[in-house]
Amino acid sequence: MAMTHDYLDFLDERIDISPTNSEEELQAAEVISDLMGQHNVEASIEEFEAPSLSGLDRAVLAIACLLGIVLVGTGVFPLTLIGFLLAIAPAALSVLRLFGRAPRLAFGPSAQSQNVVAVHRATGPLVTKGSRTIVVAAHYDSPRENFLYTSPVAPYLTLASRLSVPCSFAVAVCALIQLLGFLPAPFRIVVWIVGILASLPAMLPAVGAIAERTAPCTEGTNDNKAAVAALLGILENVRPSGAKPKARPIPVPAKPEGDETDEADVAGETDVAQRVDDAPAPAPSPVEAEPVVGVRHGAEVLRSLGILPETCEIDYVTPPAPAKPEPAAATSVPADETAPIEASAEGTDEVAEAETTREDLLSTGRFRLDMDEESRGVGEKDASGLSAIDEGFDPDATQPAAPLERPDAPSDPEWGKTSYRPQLSSVARRASLFDLPDPSANEVDPFATDPNATRVQPSAPASPDVVVPADQPLDTISAQDEPEEQDAPSDKKSKNPVRSLLGRLRGKAAQADESDEGADERSGRRRGWRGGAAARGGLRLVGEDDQADEEAPTDEELRDAVLALGDDELIAHDIWFVALGGSALDHAGMRSFLARHRSEIRGCFVVNLDCVGAGRLVTLKNEGLEETRRADRRLTRLLSGAAADLHVELGQETHDWADTDATPAMRSSLRAVTVMGLDDNGLPALSRTPEDTMENVSGDQAAQVAAVVTEMIRRS
Repeated sequence: MAMTHDYLDFLDERIDISPTNSEEELQAAEVISDLMGQHNVEASIEEFEAPSLSGLDRAVLAIACLLGIVLVGTGVFPLTLIGFLLAIAPAALSVLRLFGRAPRLAFGPSAQSQNVVAVHRATGPLVTKGSRTIVVAAHYDSPRENFLYTSPVAPYLTLASRLSVPCSFAVAVCALIQLLGFLPAPFRIVVWIVGILASLPAMLPAVGAIAERTAPCTEGTNDNKAAVAALLGILENVRPSGAKPKARPIPVPAKPEGDETDEADVAGETDVAQRVDDAPAPAPSPVEAEPVVGVRHGAEVLRSLGILPETCEIDYVTPPAPAKPEPAAATSVPADETAPIEASAEGTDEVAEAETTREDLLSTGRFRLDMDEESRGVGEKDASGLSAIDEGFDPDATQPAAPLERPDAPSDPEWGKTSYRPQLSSVARRASLFDLPDPSANEVDPFATDPNATRVQPSAPASPDVVVPADQPLDTISAQDEPEEQDAPSDKKSKNPVRSLLGRLRGKAAQADESDEGADERSGRRRGWRGGAAARGGLRLVGEDDQADEEAPTDEELRDAVLALGDDELIAHDIWFVALGGSALDHAGMRSFLARHRSEIRGCFVVNLDCVGAGRLVTLKNEGLEETRRADRRLTRLLSGAAADLHVELGQETHDWADTDATPAMRSSLRAVTVMGLDDNGLPALSRTPEDTMENVSGDQAAQVAAVVTEMIRRS
C-alpha cells in the first residue's frame, strides 16, 4: 500500500484548496482525472449544476422557527398569526418527510461543479452475468471552517442535531397554545418561554452552518485528500500501474515581442520560473531551398491561358548545370613547422585561425613532407614489387623450399611426462562399501525352512521397540500393534484462533516446517543415520535466529504481498471509482451521479470514504437526521470480516444526526455504507478545523482503509 502514501503526498502537494464552485475545484478534478488515466481506465469529468444555497434549508427553518415562537407571544393578532405559521413550518415538513411528500428546499443562483468517474469493467474467467457492481466514492472539494467544531460546545453538537426534530414539534405545540385565548395568561407565558428554549437546539447547528459559508477554507488533507488517496490506492490494486504519481506538464505560453515583464514576478502561471540572461541567442541556420518538382507543358498550353500577348516569343532554355568546386591543391609544408589554416564561410566576415600540428596535416593525405631536399609521397602505395616479377616465373609450378629446422629436445628428462597423481579421499574409498549389506541387521535367508528364525518386515520398518514373534505371520500383524507415528499435536490449529489472511499464511508455513521436521525425525529414527548428510531437521545455519529476526517481513509487507496477488476474484466486478464534487451543496455530486447512471449501477454496492486519514475508523450503522436509513448489513459484515483478517480496528457507530454522501444512495434503495474516521466528540476527525493539515494525517491509516476495501471487493 505504499502507493496510497505517494498519492496522499502528491495530492497534498498539487492541490491546495478546492472549494465548491471555484476554478480550484476544476483544476483538482483535472489532476485526479490524470491520475486515474495512468491506470489504463477511461476517466471522464461530468459537470453538473446545483443551487448555491443548497444545504441551508434546515438552518433557515430553524431561524424561522425561533422568530415565529417569539412573534406568537406578542399578543398582536397579525403578528401572532404570522409567528404561528413560521413556528409550525419545521414540524409540518417533518411530518411530510415521514410520508415521503416533503419538497426539497433548493434556492439561490446555480453553482457549477463536476464529478470524476472512472470505470473498471469486469474481466477474467470468473465474470458472470450476475456479477456485483461496486461503486467506491470519495469527495474532493474542500470544506470551510466551522467555529463550533473547535469550540467548547463541540461535544454537544451531535446531541443538539438529534434534538432539533423533536424540539420542532414542541415549538409547534407551544405556538398553538398561544392561540388559545381562554387559557390563563401566566400559563401561556410559561409555555411561550418553554417554546423559545425548545427552539435553541436547532439554532446551534444553524448558526454554525450559516457562518461556515463565509469562513475560509481548510486544507482538507483528511476531509477529502486522504479519502481520494485511498480511492486511488484501491484503483492501484485493481489496475496496477507500478509508477509513482506524476503531474501532467503544464504548457508555458510564449512571451510576446516587446514584453519585458519578468516571468518570476507572475505567480501561479508556472511552477518554476528560470531566466538565463548571459546565454547568447543562437544564430538562425540557413534554410536550403528544396527543388520544386512539377510538370513542364509546351508552348501551346501556355498560350491557351491567355496571359502572354500573341507577339511574345516563347523559348525553352535548359539551365546550365552548377559547377562543382575544384579540389584544393596539395600544399607543401616544412617538416619542422606548423602552418596556420584560414577557415571562411560564405555570407560571414569572421575569419578563424587555428594552429595545426604536422600529424594533423599529414592525416588528411593532401600534404607531403620535404626532408633533405627529397620529396617522399605518403599518399600512394609502392607497386614496384608487382612489376618486378621474373618473366619465367610459373606460379602453378612447385617451388623449392628450404628445409624446416626442428628444435632439439630439452635437457629436462621429465619433459613430456607428468608426475601428478590424484589423491583419493576417504569418502571415495568408502563409497564402494555403501552397497554392502549391514552386518548388524538380522536378515533371514528367504529360502531357509527354519520356522523359528526371526523375520523382519521389509516394506514398513517397525520401531526398534516392537518385536515380531517368529511364529506369527507378517500379514496377521494388526494396525494396533504397529507403532504410532509422532504427529503434530491435534490442538495446533486450535492454538491459532485468528482465521486471518496473515494467520493462515503463517500457520501453513509453521505446519509445513513442523511436518517436515517430524518426518525427518521419524525417518531418522526408523532408518538410523549411517553417515552422509544429516537429516534436514537437524540442519542449522550459524546466526540463523539473528538473521530471521532482522529479515522477517512486517505485517504491512505481508499484507501488500497478499493484496498484490492477481487473483481473478478481484477483477471480476464492474468497479466505479467516483471522485465527487459539490459535496458542500447538500451532496449534489452524489445526487448528480445517481441521476445520470441509475440504470448502470442498479443493485450495486456503494462504499463511501470520508475522513479516513485520522481518528477512529468506523462504519456508520445508520445515516440521516430525517428519513434515517440503515447501512447495508451484508456490506458491513464484509468490511468487518476483511478488517478483522487484516488486523485493522474497524468499529461501528450511529450517524443519525447528519447526512453523508452515501445517504442519497441509501434513500435511492441502494446498498451503501460509509467508512469514516471519528474523533472523541463523534464528529468527523479534523473536518472543518484549521488542524486539518498533513502533519495530523496518517498515511498508514488511509492505506489500511484501501486494503480493507480491496479485500471486501475480492470477497463480494
